[in-house]
Amino acid sequence: MPQYTDPGIPTLTQRAEPSLGTAYEAPVGPSDDDFPVLTDVAAHPDMPAEPSIGDAAGLRHAVPASTGSADPTLTVLRAALQAELEQALNQAVEDAAADLRSRLEAELPALIDRAVRQVRPG
Repeated sequence: MPQYTDPGIPTLTQRAEPSLGTAYEAPVGPSDDDFPVLTDVAAHPDMPAEPSIGDAAGLRHAVPASTGSADPTLTVLRAALQAELEQALNQAVEDAAADLRSRLEAELPALIDRAVRQVRPG
């Protein structure tokens, strides 16, 4: 294997950026305590946050915020509502696509006729 002596190319025994020092070394103690675990219950603030623009305009939340543990009936209600909304949205998209398809199929002969007349006058 050839030996390269170019000082601009670091080798495995040289540090590429020695000025960084120990900035990127792993911490000595456990530092994962700063991040919550999925099983931890989040603390709720005592004071409610300032109302958002939607709240200021009179658009209040339809479902009150949970206080502590999640209510199973509320969770089921939210899931059922989301499923109903998704189903209604999918049906509306399918109806719109069918309407667009039928309108384009109805206009297709006129579009072809116009294009042919532009290409071949007379």
